[in-house]
Amino acid sequence: MIAEVRSSARKTLLGGDASEGALLAVGASAVTLAATIAAFLLQPGIALPILGAFVFVTALGWVTFQAEIARLLTLVATVLTVLTVGFITYYLFASAYPAFVEHGLGLLLIPIQDGEVRWFFWLETVLPSNETYWNPLSGAYSLIPMIWGTVIVTLIAGAIAGPLGVFGALFIAEVASDGLREIIKPGVEVLAGIPSIVYGFIGFQVLNSFIQTNFLDDGASFLIAGVVVGIMALPTVVSVGEDALSSVPGAMSDGSVAMGATEWQTMKSISIPAAFSGISAGIILGLGRAIGETMAVAAIMAAGTQFANPLFDIFDANVTLTSLIATQYGSASESTIDVLFVAGVMLFVIVAGMSIVSQYIEQQMEAKLKGQQ
Repeated sequence: MIAEVRSSARKTLLGGDASEGALLAVGASAVTLAATIAAFLLQPGIALPILGAFVFVTALGWVTFQAEIARLLTLVATVLTVLTVGFITYYLFASAYPAFVEHGLGLLLIPIQDGEVRWFFWLETVLPSNETYWNPLSGAYSLIPMIWGTVIVTLIAGAIAGPLGVFGALFIAEVASDGLREIIKPGVEVLAGIPSIVYGFIGFQVLNSFIQTNFLDDGASFLIAGVVVGIMALPTVVSVGEDALSSVPGAMSDGSVAMGATEWQTMKSISIPAAFSGISAGIILGLGRAIGETMAVAAIMAAGTQFANPLFDIFDANVTLTSLIATQYGSASESTIDVLFVAGVMLFVIVAGMSIVSQYIEQQMEAKLKGQQ
């Protein structure tokens, strides 16, 4: 049993036909790496020299045993990535646990009034009252208004990023010439590199003035935040949707054209249905970014912890779960910090779930295009 484990470990690290010299090089690199991690955790002051030794030993081994050292580095990168995600997840849930214990479902309920707890979907919430939902000084920690604000902003963002992203992906994949595609696609992807605070500042300065002038509104609102976040989600929807449309076998489109279908009929009846799973995954990923967006929303509407009145007033304003964390943690007490971690757990679970769903949809699309379904 021990021999099998040793053989499997050797094959994983070195491959099937590694020499003794490769084993020595990989072992020296692994030992110095382990020493670096131990020093960082126990004696941070000496971690830098040991890290230098690891880099030197690894570079020396790379010259002679490049393949084996590369296998070690890829394994280390994978393990560190998994451990990092695991530690973040553990810390997030562990930090939120005290708030769950102390407040329980009170975090998802309307505050107590006259000794009675009222649920979110009661009539009093559909027609909001003026009671306090979030006030750390008085112990009111209901996250329901922030959840509702997140829902409204996400729906507005999805209404913008979904249709525009799909049509943009269609144009790039099916209509634009090769030269035009080489210009448009990188240009769309550049939008993803613009810092979110810049989007928020531009949205506040430009859209805020427009809304105030044309709608006689006070300014910052769910509508402005949703439009800005929707524009920010566009590159994701366009990029993933275009990749999905480009993955559709050319023979399917050629067969449609050979049957006498027009270009639009081919896109509508062949390309979109065949790539629908990938397009859906792109929209889901875009919505995931909309849900997790912080700085743009915080720059546009950083205040307000009450429900919109009426509930569906998109010209009203309130913090979302992300902007609540961004604006409250600096001056928050220990108990408030725990509640903010609960908001973080909610966002983590939602976005992680959406990412898993999008990956599943992409796998289904790939299997369908390969004729496995």
